[in-house]
Amino acid sequence: MSSIFVVLLLGTGLALGLVAYRSITQIVDSSNESVLKSGSKFAIAHTEAVFAPANTIVEQLANASAMRSRTLRGRLQAMPLLISGLELSENITSVYVGNEEGDFLLVRRLPKDPDLAKTFDPPDGTAYIVQSLERSEGGDAAGHFLFVDRKGRVIRFDERDDYTKYDPRKRGWYNAALGVDALIATDPYLFFTTREIGTTVARRGSYPEDLVTVVGADITLNTLGQAMAGIRPTPHSQIMLLTRNGEIVAHADPEKVVTIKADGSPAPRRIDTLDDPRIDGAFDRFVGQSQKAAAQNRFTEQGSEDVWEVAFESVPIRGGRDLVLAMTIPRSELRAESTRLVLQGVVLFIVLLIVGVILVIYIAGRVTQPLRQLQALAEAIRRFDFSKTDEVRTPIAEIEDLARATSMMQDTIRRFLEITSTVAAEEDFDKLLDRLLDEIIATTQTEAGILYLTTPDGKYLEAQAQRLDARRDLPVSVPSVALSNTDSLLIRSIADEHAESAQASELELNRIGLPDIAAVMDDAPSFLLAAPLYNRQGELVGVLLLFETTEMEPALVRFTEALSGSAAVTVEARQLIEMQKELFESFIQMTASAIDAKSPYTGGHCARVPDLTKLLAAAADKSTDGPFADFSLTEDDWEAIHVAAWLHDCGKVTTPEFVVDKATKLETIYDRIHEVRMRFEVMKRDAEIAYLKSVTESGGSDEKRSALEQELAQLDADFAFIASCNVGGEFMTDEQVSRLNDLAKKGWTRTIDDRLGVSHEELSRKEREPKKSLPAVEPLLADRLEHRFERPETEKLDCDNPWGFKMDVPELLYNRGELHNLLIRRGTLTDEDRYKINEHIVQTIKMLEKLPFPKHLRSVPELAGGHHEKMDGTGYPKGLTKDDMSPVARMMAIADIFEALTAMDRPYKKGKKLSEALKIMTFMVKDRHIDPDLFNLFLDARIYESYAEKYMPPEQVDAVNPDDYRVKVGG
Repeated sequence: MSSIFVVLLLGTGLALGLVAYRSITQIVDSSNESVLKSGSKFAIAHTEAVFAPANTIVEQLANASAMRSRTLRGRLQAMPLLISGLELSENITSVYVGNEEGDFLLVRRLPKDPDLAKTFDPPDGTAYIVQSLERSEGGDAAGHFLFVDRKGRVIRFDERDDYTKYDPRKRGWYNAALGVDALIATDPYLFFTTREIGTTVARRGSYPEDLVTVVGADITLNTLGQAMAGIRPTPHSQIMLLTRNGEIVAHADPEKVVTIKADGSPAPRRIDTLDDPRIDGAFDRFVGQSQKAAAQNRFTEQGSEDVWEVAFESVPIRGGRDLVLAMTIPRSELRAESTRLVLQGVVLFIVLLIVGVILVIYIAGRVTQPLRQLQALAEAIRRFDFSKTDEVRTPIAEIEDLARATSMMQDTIRRFLEITSTVAAEEDFDKLLDRLLDEIIATTQTEAGILYLTTPDGKYLEAQAQRLDARRDLPVSVPSVALSNTDSLLIRSIADEHAESAQASELELNRIGLPDIAAVMDDAPSFLLAAPLYNRQGELVGVLLLFETTEMEPALVRFTEALSGSAAVTVEARQLIEMQKELFESFIQMTASAIDAKSPYTGGHCARVPDLTKLLAAAADKSTDGPFADFSLTEDDWEAIHVAAWLHDCGKVTTPEFVVDKATKLETIYDRIHEVRMRFEVMKRDAEIAYLKSVTESGGSDEKRSALEQELAQLDADFAFIASCNVGGEFMTDEQVSRLNDLAKKGWTRTIDDRLGVSHEELSRKEREPKKSLPAVEPLLADRLEHRFERPETEKLDCDNPWGFKMDVPELLYNRGELHNLLIRRGTLTDEDRYKINEHIVQTIKMLEKLPFPKHLRSVPELAGGHHEKMDGTGYPKGLTKDDMSPVARMMAIADIFEALTAMDRPYKKGKKLSEALKIMTFMVKDRHIDPDLFNLFLDARIYESYAEKYMPPEQVDAVNPDDYRVKVGG
């Protein structure tokens, strides 16, 4: 029945809508025809209003006797009349008179456009410009410009020779007016001075027997365009005034009236340049058939998005050729009113239909509403939307039972998800267990609970969480339960591998070690429920124990078993996370231990820098004002700092210790000064042998003995000098360098092949040079090809390397030339050695970037790899500036420097006292090597004191006033 009613309503509404639409469309079409006609009439009337003042003034001036004067003075008497003619209409731009003798007088307004006015160079106060041309009987012409104020007074009189070339008798308006005894109007054209479309109205003087004159006036048509914009019947309609050859005279958009030609000159725009084929094609058809008796002036054109109605009307011009009014209107806008009325009818029809449908639905809904509620509830559960809690009321018992079961299912799923989301949001494992137990107690609606976990040895159950309902702690000491205690309810549930319930008798409570639990609970427990927790491998994780005051139904037991499975997976997952963190931490400590075993002082450095960095980070985190007021650290940030600080020098595991510990210039795996000493010993023995041979051959003498002793003493002195250079303590002078070069040239005799018993790598290096015949005289200090270790291609860095390193890489891996090393001016390291030491930070970044850090630790490579960067961008390995570095990376740089300055376990230097270290760091701040804000925080928080108490011996800690070292930021 309801379907038939709906069909009847729909059919009636459609029929009424069609009839109404046709009627309204006819009415609107008729109205639109009236709109087109009224627009045409308005445009014609406005055009006549533009021309009328000019026609009037020209007729008056044609009869004025002053216009027939043969002198300038006489013609100027008519200037007030000319000015009054200008004031009749703003469309009149100039009024003028020319005669048969070539004389000419023109009065124009000073142009409003400043640029146009400037071309006349008018004096202040100028309102009108009078242009005069006077010819004598001999044909000589004189041109004058008169600048006149609003009262007609001449302000300035200029002679203008350039104006004498103008001859009114050669102008079109002059000759056109001579031919008829009536007013004439020229075709619209572009005025040169104002670049506006206009026309000229002219008439021959009334007394040609005295002197033939022609009076004219220039009219602008720009107000016609404004009128076009005002009479548009619809928003997207277009109205324009055209000549019959297609030139646009007036348009609502002024930019569509004038165009710029290729040579830069302006010209009237033609209709075919508008890129509008709708009006262009219709205009051609209108002009082509306009001579017929019944010319068509209405056209329909198809556009890209709409159908357009195009209409044309002729606009008569007195004394000139007619203009054409063109109007285009989109049909959709013409019929918008009919569409609106039809829509109103449709809305009314829909309202009536809705009312009828509602009546039908209301009756059926009384029966089907509960089913729809259940359907909506089931759909919400499918989308995991548990916000719907409306109670389903129905007199049908079966539907009510279904509603109750669905609601219980919704609550169960919601509680499971709440437990999952709550547990997932907790990061602290200890807090996690409390929250997990709270959610289980709330979900099962029990009174209290204890969560036991197995001990690592698998022998006991230890309570890890104990809670009352309402999320309170259970204030009782819970003992561990041995897994061998088979009498306990906990162990029985494990043995049966499912949840077990029992009465909370005194015996049962004693077996689990909780005889006094009733005293700390709001209500004494009557029943216990134990559910074992197993992980995914079936291994026992723990036991869940719940306390209740009423008997537990089987449904609650099964529900608890299901919850225990979810809880076991959660506990296992969090235990795995904790184990992974512990494993990762052990790897960190193992790396530090490896560095420590490799070089003890480096390992100490790795342990001390984290403490310093954390002290500085904590101080910045606590700041409530100053540059670190907005600085704060999360738990994830602290973990990243911990990892980065411990691993900031992990790349040192790749740095050879003979480079790091290079205490002398000749030291590699061992100190090669011993080889040099042995050469001196050989040279001394050679000297003694030579002396003994001389004594044997020619006898001994005091002179020979003295010479030997001098030579031996000189050799001892030379070696002592070389040994002192090897230490590298002081800067080497040019004299010392020269002496070393001289000593290097001394020779010693080698009689044994130096390629015997060496490794194949050393042998390949020696083979770079030809083998010497024995005995061979060798230089005392040599720089051989075998001392040059080539750098592998894999260790070279391109400018566009993926890590962004900006370091000058030496060509060689090592240069162990003896003379080359001894000639080091200061210190003990060659460029290759220094790069090898600095390269540890390169290796650190490479190693850390290869590690698959989780998202919150992805900043570790940046934090660990920036402690050798400087605030001015001169550090390494990337040349970062302060703005390129995070605050923590800058903190680590300060920690690394302070630890290095004060460390007492360096083999190559002594640790600085506290004051000395701070003074050096002050200079580093001034040199823009370290962050001044962090250094001041380092002083203000007295971090150096906390560090000194823990790591520095008393004799190294001297009195320090932090104000003596504080640096003014920006100063």
